[in-house]
Parts: sequence; C-alpha cells; structure tokens
Amino acid sequence: MSRPRTAQPLLHIALASGLALWLAVPLPAQAQDTGWLAEAKAKLPPSLVAGRVIHLDEAALKATVAVFPAGADSPATPGSVFMPLQMLEVHLKSDNGTLAVATTTVRPRRPDEPADDDDSESYQAELRAVLAARRKAEPEVEPCRIKGWALNNTRHSLPVRAAPSAQAKVVGRLAPVHVTPESGQGSEEGWRVEFDITGYSHGWFRITHATPPGTPYGAPPPRGYPKTYSGTGWIRASDAGGAYANSQMPVRRLLSYPHVDAPGEPPGTDVAGPDGALSIDGTLVRLFACSANWALTESRDGRRGWWRGICSNQVTNCS
Repeated sequence: MSRPRTAQPLLHIALASGLALWLAVPLPAQAQDTGWLAEAKAKLPPSLVAGRVIHLDEAALKATVAVFPAGADSPATPGSVFMPLQMLEVHLKSDNGTLAVATTTVRPRRPDEPADDDDSESYQAELRAVLAARRKAEPEVEPCRIKGWALNNTRHSLPVRAAPSAQAKVVGRLAPVHVTPESGQGSEEGWRVEFDITGYSHGWFRITHATPPGTPYGAPPPRGYPKTYSGTGWIRASDAGGAYANSQMPVRRLLSYPHVDAPGEPPGTDVAGPDGALSIDGTLVRLFACSANWALTESRDGRRGWWRGICSNQVTNCS
C-alpha cells in the first residue's frame, strides 16, 4: 500500500500571512507525495510506512504524519489494532517560500490524537478495551469480532480442531455446501455454514456458533445431511470466507494496517463503485487474518489489505 486516501472531501482553507493551517483530512495524493512530505517519507526507516497527514501548521512550521509498521498487510506478519501507534513529527523550514524538512522524529501517538473523521471511534475504543483484556489473558491468540462462512467446496465436511494445528484433535465438523432452488441468489452458489470468528493464530481462525447451511435463511438441510458442529474450535484461515461489511469506514479501500489513517491503494476498476471506493458486493475472495473487527483480506482485483467489518450474509450485501 503506497498512498493515503483521497476519497473524503478536503478541508479548504484560504491561507493568509501568519495564519496556521490545520489539516484534519489528508491532502490530495499527488500533493502528498511531493515537496516536504516526500522528503519526510524518505527519512523514514524501512520498517515504517507513512499514512495520513494529521496536522500541518505552516505558521509554526510543524507537521505530524501517521506512520505504521511496514509489512502489516502480509499474512506472514499481520498487523494488530492492539499495538501502540506512532507519529512522524516533522519540523519544517521555509526555503525561498517553499516548505522543506528541517528534522523528523518518530514518537508514540498520543491519546489526544485520534482519527478525527472516524464517526465510530468511541465504539472502536470500547471494543479494543474489551478485547485487549482477552488478549492479555490469551497472548497467543489475536482476539477478533467478525463473521464468516465455510469454504469447503466438496461434499466432505470441514474438520474443526481443538487447537490451531493440523495435528490437533478434531472436535467436530462443518457441513458442506447445501444447494437448493433458492440458494445462489447471493454471492455464493449454495448455502454455506456460517460462524463467528473470535480469534486468529498463525494462519488459523477460532470459530464458534456455527449454523447449518441455509438455516438462517429458512432453508435448513434435510434430515440425514452431515451435521454442523456449533461449539468452539479452529479452522484454517484458507477455509473461511465472508463479505465486506459497510462499517462506515472513512477510507473505503483496503489499507496497509488496521487503522483508518493507514495508507491504501484505490481499488481496481472492476471492483470500484461509482464513487471510486471499494464495492462491498461480492468482491472479497480471501481472508488471511483478523484483529478486533478488522480483517486482512484479498479483493477480486488481487489487492490485499485491511478492511473493517466482515459479515456472513449470503443473500444481500452487508450494509
């Protein structure tokens, strides 16, 4: 992921001599990667990537930019909403009337520096606090709160294991796809088992509350159909699918880190809506990891990144 978002309206302020300019939303992408910002980004260590410009005060010659760990959109090193955030503090100078970088410092992001345009930030903070307690009690598991469905495309049931390991005991199974005349009206060709995803660990999802295929839609499988285990257990991340939910992300594209200030790329034309944002209709093709209510995903255009809110509705989009 290389560029901050541009989809949200910009804050236009007329500049007057001696007045400070505070940007609570990002500059256009083409402006963000030129001048002082490009210079500041070049000073970052390879372990960090720059996201959104949080504040620019021209009068005080100071700016702050959100920065995030590089590689957090890789399944091998997925990011976490529970890790401390950082800021790039930039001290500027005027070079013949043009802003240039004097010095840069990476520092912790303060509690009084939230994402200003995220309407659900208070809810997100409460959710992080609840799940952080679980993470402390179970440090090997990244706590999650998303939903998904089983991707077993054969006639065989999918094993659910007692631990995130192929050698762990099988505690139950998820029934295969159930095809009926009514199925296939959504993004899937048949009814799939749905479940809650409550944790992630090294390529495995912890699931619970699985429902037999078609049951939520009034089309339960017939008697004698393979049973679905509804208890808690683990399945491979590659065996879980889902749909993008409309969770009021201010940045409606896949991001390089599970935070709305992280950089992201515009979606491909085949998955973009009329407004240029990622369409949530049948565009999710793969789940890799999760953290709270974020998931590391791949969209139909081959892009990979984090999206907040994954659901399991197989009939309509998850708005």
